[in-house]
Amino acid sequence: MTEMAMTDLTLSAAQKRATEIRERLARFKLVFTQCGAAFEPLREPLLAQLEMTVLDATDFATTPTLVTSDAKRIALTGMEVFARDGKAANTTLGALRIEVLRLLELGIEVCLISRVPRVAFAPVVGSNLLMDAKLHCLPALRNDECPEVARGVPGSLLPAIGFDSKADVAIILRNVLAELGVSVLTELDFALFEGRHDAGFINEVDSTTQDALRSAGLAHVVDGGFAFTTPRLLWKFRDAIGDVMASHVSPQTDLAEVTDGLWYIERCIRKALRDAAINEPNVKNWRKSLLHENTAATALGRARSDAYVGALSVAELRDPIEWLSLPELLEVVRSDRFGGLFWDKVSWDRFSQQIVPIRNRLSHMRLLKKGDKATVRKWANLLKEAVK
Repeated sequence: MTEMAMTDLTLSAAQKRATEIRERLARFKLVFTQCGAAFEPLREPLLAQLEMTVLDATDFATTPTLVTSDAKRIALTGMEVFARDGKAANTTLGALRIEVLRLLELGIEVCLISRVPRVAFAPVVGSNLLMDAKLHCLPALRNDECPEVARGVPGSLLPAIGFDSKADVAIILRNVLAELGVSVLTELDFALFEGRHDAGFINEVDSTTQDALRSAGLAHVVDGGFAFTTPRLLWKFRDAIGDVMASHVSPQTDLAEVTDGLWYIERCIRKALRDAAINEPNVKNWRKSLLHENTAATALGRARSDAYVGALSVAELRDPIEWLSLPELLEVVRSDRFGGLFWDKVSWDRFSQQIVPIRNRLSHMRLLKKGDKATVRKWANLLKEAVK
């Protein structure tokens, strides 16, 4: 295929999608669309075909006078710079929202264009500009929109693959996944590795993840459900998930709060058990009598290898409870001897099911999942009430 023919195909696909965006804007006035790695070949022609004033979102937020009085539609690119914490340069997503609302009051339509989906943005205090906007997902290519040589090639419905015969599919998939954010990655990890679903996994993940996959071009609506855009690349997609998750080495934004909550929870339980053991009637040496033989030996072994080199018995440890793992601690707390302390069996079962996996993820430096922070906060509050 000649370069001119390829350009014609790219331009035609861009024109169609630009028209769809304008139609969406005419109806909803404020629209959010992701144009990320999967759509890279269409990005520049799409912006050119929008028939809008195209501005960088950060520049506009700091200098709103860039919009002229005769503007009817504005496209704000570079929205992704606000994703991590809602801040960029010397401005914030909140400040951008104020200026966007001002444009809407003037009857000017606004399209927010980002390389990452809405779910990749950190929550912001107050109203959220991204949630105010109506989501518009760019469709993947139809087969007749692909260059003839690419038709039927695995993944060719993604413009980054269909319009580039030399594309490294693995790199493209990694780039697309990297844009989705950690919360989506952990959902995909669960669905494809722990849940062991096939290409129908998209119908098993939550609606937020489905929106993110559609926004990125990886899914589309079919017969009341969703379909994976590149099912023949599922094995490469799975490998790419592993690669991208392994590349995340910086702390997640929720890490500090989750760590603080788990610290409080576990220390509270240990203190409650210690108080109960010390105050047990007719017990002369609570340290020695607290643990059964096997658990006592395990705790002593840990203490000797770390701090109490010369200790011969748990009775010599300042606090044997500090050398128990969380499951061991819960086993003692829930024993007939202590009767669950302040919670019944049902509560402890739910606690174990919800908190222990989060504690394990953190202790092995695995990525936290969406909802972990809320779960830890809930149990910290319940515990605070229980130990008053």
